[in-house]
Amino acid sequence: MNKLAVFDGKKAIRGGIPFVFPQFGPWNFGPQHGFGRVVRWTLERAPERLPSGDVEAVFSLMDNEITRSMWNYPFRITYRLILREKELHFHIGVYNPSKDMTFSFNLLLHTYLKVPDVRRCQITGLHGCTFVDKTRDGAIYQEGRDAVTINEWTDRVYQHTPQEHIITNVVSGRKMRLQKYNFPDTVVWNPWMEKARECQDFGDDEYPNMICVEAGHVSTPVILLPGTAFEASQILQDREE
Repeated sequence: MNKLAVFDGKKAIRGGIPFVFPQFGPWNFGPQHGFGRVVRWTLERAPERLPSGDVEAVFSLMDNEITRSMWNYPFRITYRLILREKELHFHIGVYNPSKDMTFSFNLLLHTYLKVPDVRRCQITGLHGCTFVDKTRDGAIYQEGRDAVTINEWTDRVYQHTPQEHIITNVVSGRKMRLQKYNFPDTVVWNPWMEKARECQDFGDDEYPNMICVEAGHVSTPVILLPGTAFEASQILQDREE
């Protein structure tokens, strides 16, 4: 699974950021889901405790020789994490420093949640939303269930979703609240048995104990004009009740 790397004090990590950019899905110019999750990020601010008691860390990524070989645009991304007692905040900023170049991109947070049994999980906040079912050649459906469950290979892009989802039966039977801002899409994914074997960075037996509920901007691209920025955020909140 995609995991945050352990820092070695060199102010950078190689990959490990669970972050899709600038392409969601297959890409003719580079790896699937773009280069955001595989290139070296800079650790701008090492984890530190704030006066409030929260712990904050800030990463950044700028265009370089590697990124320009795949996607020839100048950019800067900041990725700020804030850990509270029962919350994890993700704040993302994408900036276009160019004076004359507009670019477009997809953005998605690869949120993998550990669960005792994915078949017992329920996801709220998707009723009535249309979704692209990538397991059925991209056919478009409308979700009729009040709570979505997973019992098979699932790869869906839900569009125009509300700002909040509740995921039940995560670690220790808890509930997880996912709140998002400026992310109009929600991706729900589990590779199940056969597809798990095809994923090189996914264990063959890991699929029963994970669920992906991912906030993103993927059904339509973000178009960023010269000198402007795009901001989005997500909060994961542990709920015992």
